[in-house]
Amino acid sequence: MTKRKIVLAFSGGLDTSYLLVDFREKGWDVVTANIDTGGLHSGEAEVVSARAEELGAIEHHVVDARAELYSRVVTYAIKANYLRNGAYPSCVGAERLIQAEKVVQVALEVGADAVAHGSTGAGADHVRYDAVIRALAPHLEIVTPVRDERLVREEEAEFLRSRGFAVSEKVKLYSINEGLIGTSIGGEETYGSWDYLPESAWTYTKSIDAAPAEGVELLLTFEKGEVVAAAYAGGDSLVDKDAPNFAILSALNVLGGEHGVGRGIHMGSTMVGNLARVGFEAPGMLILIAAHRELEKLVLSNRQQSTKATLGNTYGDLLHEAVYFDPIMDDFRAFLDSSQARVTGQVRVLLHKGNIVLLGSKSPHSLLDAATRSGVVYGHGSSLWTGEQARAFAHMYAVPGAIARAAALPDA
Repeated sequence: MTKRKIVLAFSGGLDTSYLLVDFREKGWDVVTANIDTGGLHSGEAEVVSARAEELGAIEHHVVDARAELYSRVVTYAIKANYLRNGAYPSCVGAERLIQAEKVVQVALEVGADAVAHGSTGAGADHVRYDAVIRALAPHLEIVTPVRDERLVREEEAEFLRSRGFAVSEKVKLYSINEGLIGTSIGGEETYGSWDYLPESAWTYTKSIDAAPAEGVELLLTFEKGEVVAAAYAGGDSLVDKDAPNFAILSALNVLGGEHGVGRGIHMGSTMVGNLARVGFEAPGMLILIAAHRELEKLVLSNRQQSTKATLGNTYGDLLHEAVYFDPIMDDFRAFLDSSQARVTGQVRVLLHKGNIVLLGSKSPHSLLDAATRSGVVYGHGSSLWTGEQARAFAHMYAVPGAIARAAALPDA
């Protein structure tokens, strides 16, 4: 009888290590897939691969999904200026849909009967994984013992030790998920609403006290809403010209972190209905969104900006919740692309002691420059209308308020 084959989203951590051995003992041929969306440092892919081999995987796949994550997810998050609840750049949540998609691709390539992930049922990641898997490959069985059996980590560790496999004795005080968009941090302090994370919990951003006394000035260049270059004020480029599309974001994560930029704690309702709180480090996204928004103020009309704010937030919320394959998302992306036709120019940014200071912006499509050329200078008057016309406009503008006031005080 041919063994059934299962593809396991594999990180090499305790949960997925347990699952690999458990599946193998239950008769599955286990193929592991490690999807890199920016969380693997130098040498870590090899460590994960060795762990998969040690635990008995028949195949191990490493998929570098950073470039695709950037082009399909990050660029549109920036175009939308998306920060969940105005604060959180969906550090890991939006990455799960790409990870789940790549796991499905591996499963289809190897002819698997099922896929598995190690998400618990307590958060939203299990919903994200399942939603993508069912959209792309509804015929595949989804096997999730960690969620279904509510497995306890101590039991998983003992299971592995009893089979002769080493288990790290390191006690993790914080749950840390790192990716290209940013890093999320959960721990005892985030379970409530009052306490702030201690200095030891942050992974790479410096505290304001530890950040350099001198800030650093950058020049960010955008073309149709996408950042295409980043340079220091002196002219030196932040990244090589042949670097991959995500290189600027990665470099800004490092540089921003050095200057204390990017820390925060986000609290809001989750897609499963409960209220949650999580720490995050996302210097690059916060810098790029702030600069992009500043450039939009220069080139987009008020109606464009207000409509974009509403639709962009809705798009971002759906992206955060892995609603990626609904046709409405194509409509949102078409709108966002269209809105960026004139979002081309440069923004000067200063990073200093945890602050993102927007020093200035310029664009060939500047509405401010167009107004000045037409004779309109804010605070100094305009050659486009006379003083009498201005007085008449002010008079007419006040009429609705005067009528409403009269209606509220009928006996006055």
